[in-house]
Amino acid sequence: MIQKFVLRDRVLETESEKRKIILGAYLIIIYFFVDLFFVSINFFNRVGDASSLFVGAIVSIICLLLIRWKYVNTAIILQLIRCNALAFYFSNTESAVLTGSYVYFIPSSLGALAVFGYRERWMGIGFTLLSFILFMTAILQPTNFHPNDRHFYLIINFLIVLVIGILILIFFDRLVNNSEKNILQKNKELMKANAELDRFVYSASHDLRAPLTSLAGLIHLAQRDKADAPTYLALMAERLKVMDNYIKDIVEYSRNTRLEVSFSKIKLRPVIEEVVNTLKYSTDTSKVRIEIKLEDGLKIKTDESRLRVILNNLIGNAFKYQDLSKSNPYLKVQAAIQDNQCFITIEDNGIGIKPEHHIKVFEMFYRANDSAAGSGLGLYIARETADKLKGKISFESAYGLGTTFTVSIPV
Repeated sequence: MIQKFVLRDRVLETESEKRKIILGAYLIIIYFFVDLFFVSINFFNRVGDASSLFVGAIVSIICLLLIRWKYVNTAIILQLIRCNALAFYFSNTESAVLTGSYVYFIPSSLGALAVFGYRERWMGIGFTLLSFILFMTAILQPTNFHPNDRHFYLIINFLIVLVIGILILIFFDRLVNNSEKNILQKNKELMKANAELDRFVYSASHDLRAPLTSLAGLIHLAQRDKADAPTYLALMAERLKVMDNYIKDIVEYSRNTRLEVSFSKIKLRPVIEEVVNTLKYSTDTSKVRIEIKLEDGLKIKTDESRLRVILNNLIGNAFKYQDLSKSNPYLKVQAAIQDNQCFITIEDNGIGIKPEHHIKVFEMFYRANDSAAGSGLGLYIARETADKLKGKISFESAYGLGTTFTVSIPV
């Protein structure tokens, strides 16, 4: 009922916000009933000052309404000031030691820490210090502060209980805060995965059906026109190659998401040379000048299979989008280690990427160039794979002049 009253229909991003509102409301309600209890005692016994307690009860009602109206911090701060003020008022008397009014500083200080939590701990700590200062001002008598005086043990025991309570609250609240951070991070990753899965299913089904539809049409044509069957067969082979590359991209995407990172020490030059030699025969690269510049003995500790995925995609694109009309098309691959990072650059003077595509090239299924067949997954997979290695991919490109991709990986 209390939760329904104070939360109403508001949407809260975290459990910490909800806990703060609920704890704040319960703290206010508890003090409200404490005020009513003592007001009734004072009313029937005709002793004490009931007016201040009655005012406190009115303040509690106002604070509860402020929480309902979404002024949460204002309500909690006002309530804590009122709690400390009343505790100081009743403690600052000669009979305070006998009546125990000073004990209300403990729930005021610990309540502040509990309500504000670890994220707003300085607010909680501030009110805790306020409670202790008011307690010391009301109770401490410096001339009598020695082990033979009752005030000495009163203050020492109060301080010990307060410190223990503070440490326990901070410890548990920090655990809760860390757990919530992990949950929020997992939720964020899950939302991203779900969004990508939706896009993946839609685009994959569309792009896988396209070659199949094309194949069905070519088979029908080949059956009707047997004279041109070799031409149709060549076109079928091309469509099957597109589908094969697409499935390979899907497998790489799946492996990167599922498999744990496996580090090993590798020589970088043989890996790059193998990737380049494999890819240069997949397209017409006879005119492309290939340069590989790095030390022969350069070694890094990384996940070799994931590094190959990154290089396959970036070097493959450099070959795919060459401008063979230029007099000197080239591909340059360089690598060096600096500040515990391995920087690998893949530079070409191909067709480049138009400026309007720069911000989107790493998105799933995004194609910056429609002239070449591709799944639109290559750069997305390369970036996601680099993320798994705690690395980054950046690029510079001028349309018509060429593109340079830079991969940085911790060594």
